[in-house]
Amino acid sequence: MTESTAFVKDTSGQSQQHMKMEAMEPGVLQDMLTGIIEDADANILLVDEQFKIITLNPGFYWIFFESYGIDLRPGVSIIDSMELVNPRLAQVWRERCLNAISGVPYKVEETYELDGKQFHWEIYYKCIDYKDRFVISVFSRDITLRKNYQKRILENEANLRSIFNTLENSIWLINSQYELIDFNREFYRHFRQIYGVRPLKGKNMIDLIPEQFSHRREIWTERYMAGLQGKPGKYHDTCLLTGELKTFETRTYPIKEGNTIVGLTIYSRDITQQKRTEDMLKQQNEELTRINSELDRFVYSASHDLRAPLMSVKGLVNVLRLDTDPESSKKYLDLIEQSVNKLDNFISDIIHHSRNSRMDILVKEINFNELLSESIASLKYMEGAEQVESIREIQVTAPFYSDPSRLLIIFNNIIANAVRYRDVWKRQSYIKIEIHTTSENALLRFSDNGVGIASEYMDNLFKMFFRASAESKGSGLGLYIVKSVVEKLGGTIRATSELGVGTTFEISLPNQTQVLPNLN
Repeated sequence: MTESTAFVKDTSGQSQQHMKMEAMEPGVLQDMLTGIIEDADANILLVDEQFKIITLNPGFYWIFFESYGIDLRPGVSIIDSMELVNPRLAQVWRERCLNAISGVPYKVEETYELDGKQFHWEIYYKCIDYKDRFVISVFSRDITLRKNYQKRILENEANLRSIFNTLENSIWLINSQYELIDFNREFYRHFRQIYGVRPLKGKNMIDLIPEQFSHRREIWTERYMAGLQGKPGKYHDTCLLTGELKTFETRTYPIKEGNTIVGLTIYSRDITQQKRTEDMLKQQNEELTRINSELDRFVYSASHDLRAPLMSVKGLVNVLRLDTDPESSKKYLDLIEQSVNKLDNFISDIIHHSRNSRMDILVKEINFNELLSESIASLKYMEGAEQVESIREIQVTAPFYSDPSRLLIIFNNIIANAVRYRDVWKRQSYIKIEIHTTSENALLRFSDNGVGIASEYMDNLFKMFFRASAESKGSGLGLYIVKSVVEKLGGTIRATSELGVGTTFEISLPNQTQVLPNLN
């Protein structure tokens, strides 16, 4: 126990109580006060202006006796008794009693040890003016249990604060006036990074948002208003944070006291990675749906397109067996050859599609002149190829890198279409090939003066097995494969056409120079 320990509180009444006390017989009053004091749970002491003890209860007597060894009795000066044991304690008590006599109630909290345990006491000093005499009441009570509870609360609060601040998500609380009650470190960090200002407790959350973010002010006003009306909210926001676009999921929860909403708890978490994963899964699902749909159409169309030439050959063979005329035999063999070539072309298209889907990109420096010459040479035996003139305009301002085998697929299909769908009524058919390369990309333009394509077919031009009419000569895979190859190389393709005038394909491909170090 510290030297200034005492254990008391004032039990004085109001002015009306004084009047009643004056009307009582002195002996009756003394007996009543003595009974009250002795039965009280707290420690009580009354002294006069000379610090002599008027009365005290057993609690006060024994705590003083055990702490200091002082045997307090009525009529004895408590200050003189303390002087014999602890002069410093006597001086502290003298000052406190004098302060009480001056008319200012005095309260202190003290701590002392007894039998190895720590105890806390709350002590009140007050002066009572009774018949022109001063009586000092000293009242003390044990507040050890309360102090221990307070300590536990503070410890629990510190633990909760620690958990609160170590959360990776932002949490903040506002009252019904939108004033910031509390927040964790993550909220503080994010708020400063987004708005460039420090959030402060007691400040209006709407006012804390800078004026240049007026749209955000309106959004948060609506959210807070809805939450304070009792509607839990769930919102998604995208904002730039540390140079990266982040997506946050924010939830609002009303805080209730009874049936009254007094504030909001707002919880916000970063769902950027989750959103990316969801978007990726969505994209993969869409791609899987597309592939399944294409697979269904592929199986149906491929089975038909593979079977048709074979059935034609089978029929021609049977006719050939019956007709022994040499002239007819040559005609039938030519028809068989056409069916076999059609079948071969279809199988080649399927192989190209399969290779494009499964094989990795093999990057090499591209010589467009050589690649075009190879493509045109492979098509020279195609029917009508000699009637179509090829015109080249190639400008190479920087070495261009890409996959030559895939470029050859693009060239073969587009040039073959120019031959296949040439306009036989025009004096001269041609395909003009313009290529311009830079360090960034290559722009390829194929223009022909063929029969052209009607506008109603343009939207379906690059779909699998699409044919503009029953007279279409191809497999329906060519332009689909071209588009797939272009996309595999990271490029884009678009087509324009006018019926009776011709068709133009424009392709943009990236220069894949960045792939070279990986290859090396």
